[in-house]
Amino acid sequence: MPIVILATASYDRTIKLWEAPSGICLRTLQFQDSQVNCMTISPQKTGLVAAGHHHIRMFDLQSNSQTPVWSTEAHQQNITSIGFHKDGKWIYSGSEDNWIKIWDVRTQGCKRKYDCKASVNALALHCNQGELISGDQNGLVQLWDLKADACLQFMAPKPDSSIRSITINNAGDMACVANNNGDVFCLEIVDSPGGSKPKEAGQDNQRLRLVHQFRAHNKYILKCLFSPNQRLLATTSADWTVNLWNTTKSGKPASENWSLLKSLQGHTRWVWDCAFSADSAYMVTGSSDHTAKLWDVNKGTSIVSYGSHLKPITSIVLDDSPPVEKKK
Repeated sequence: MPIVILATASYDRTIKLWEAPSGICLRTLQFQDSQVNCMTISPQKTGLVAAGHHHIRMFDLQSNSQTPVWSTEAHQQNITSIGFHKDGKWIYSGSEDNWIKIWDVRTQGCKRKYDCKASVNALALHCNQGELISGDQNGLVQLWDLKADACLQFMAPKPDSSIRSITINNAGDMACVANNNGDVFCLEIVDSPGGSKPKEAGQDNQRLRLVHQFRAHNKYILKCLFSPNQRLLATTSADWTVNLWNTTKSGKPASENWSLLKSLQGHTRWVWDCAFSADSAYMVTGSSDHTAKLWDVNKGTSIVSYGSHLKPITSIVLDDSPPVEKKK
C-alpha cells in the first residue's frame, strides 16, 4: 500500500487511486448503482469509504478485490457527507433525506440518528469527536452534541440560501460555512455552559458565534476547507477557480485576516472538491472538466494532472499522514 493515498471519484461510477507524483493510475474501483458523492479514508489507511445514492461502501486498500468489505443501504436519498471518528470506531453520514446517522464500523449498524428537517448538504466533526456541525438546504447551521443526543444551537447566517460546505480548523476554535451564493461565514467556536435545550443565534452562552463574513466567489461555492496548518482557507467554485484565503490572526480587523492570497486557475468547469497535503504545501482539486490537479500552494501552479475519468470528478481524498494505530 502506498504511503500517499490519493483517490478521485466521479459521476462515471468509478474510484481511481493514483501515484501522486507521476499521475499514473494504480487501481480503479467500480461503485455500482450510482455516482460517488463523497469519500473518506480510515485513520489506519486500510479502508476507503465511498457514498453515493443510498449506499455506503468500504473497500479494502490492502487487497486488489473489487468487492466492498461492507456495504449498506444507509439513506433514502443522496449521501452528501461522510467521515470517520479519529480512531476509526464509527462513521458519520449526512443525506438529502434529512438525516444524520452514526454507524458502528464493526457491526455496520446505525447507532444513532438525528432529523434535521431539511436536506443535509454538509457535515463537519469537531476535533473533540463529540460534536457535529451540519448545514442544510434551507440555510440552517446546527450544532449537535453526540453525547447528549441533542441539538445545542441553530443559526441561519443568510436566509433564503443553502449551505454547501462546512470546515472546522484543527484547533477546534473556528468553523467556516459556505453557501450557494458565494458567501463564507466565519464562526468562532467558544466554550460555553452545557444544556440540552437548543439555543438560537443571538442568545447568551452560544457555542458558535458569527465573527466575520465575506464574498469569496460570485458564483456557487462547492467546497471550503481549512489547511492542516490552519493558515489558509480554500474555497472551490462554479466559477472554475480555487481561492486561497489568509486566516492568520494578526490583531488586525477581521476583514484583513481573511484577505485573498491566491486564485488557482486551470480548470475549465466547476471545481467540486479539494484536499490538502498534511504539510499544507500541496493541494489536489477535482472538477467537472473530468480532471484532478495537484497544485504547489506556495507557487500557485499546477504540477500534475490526473485525467482518465469519463465524467465530472466530484470527490477527492488525499492522505499522506502517518496511519493511526487501531485501538481495541
